[in-house]
Amino acid sequence: MRPRIDGPVLQVQSWPGPISIDPTAPPADANPLVFSIATPDISIRDTARELARQALREVLGILLDRAPETVPLVSRPGQPIRLGIPGLHAGLSVSHEPGLTAAAIHLAGAVGIDLMCVEQGPDWLSDWEALARDYLGRQASDRITRQPPTERVRAFAREWTRFEASLKCLAMPLQEWSAALERELMRCRLFGLDLPDGFIGSLALCP
Repeated sequence: MRPRIDGPVLQVQSWPGPISIDPTAPPADANPLVFSIATPDISIRDTARELARQALREVLGILLDRAPETVPLVSRPGQPIRLGIPGLHAGLSVSHEPGLTAAAIHLAGAVGIDLMCVEQGPDWLSDWEALARDYLGRQASDRITRQPPTERVRAFAREWTRFEASLKCLAMPLQEWSAALERELMRCRLFGLDLPDGFIGSLALCP
């Protein structure tokens, strides 16, 4: 996968709490709004999903000037969450890790977000080389390998979250690297995320 120029690192606001929103920004010019949600530090995601829906409804209620309980969110197994308002093509994306959920709203179009915890013990992700080769491609694998050994897990997490965020933005399933897939992913503009220590995340915007 060819190197892509990232945009700036985006601020990630915390929920619950006051979310800073510019009400004067027209939707076509609005930046994506990104916020994190503290969730139980367990792999079962039921509570995390419910908290994410609650947060999305609250923030969308502010953006759309309607009561949170009237914000229709459509969520089906295996499908990304979406806003069920005809004619409004706002992008929503959510990513979960034990202890933290990240969510993004983009009123101007599609968005994808991905989150990874990089503090999961010394043997975590010992097979990163095979994963990078099969899914990220030779160039991304080489970029990771060029890092000092102590930085390679974090480098892999940066590459992987960029990959997953781009797939989500384009509504594409997880799949192994190919030249055709690379051409599709190059349509996305990528951003880093300002996350708590131990987490790495990326956000993708697509035309």
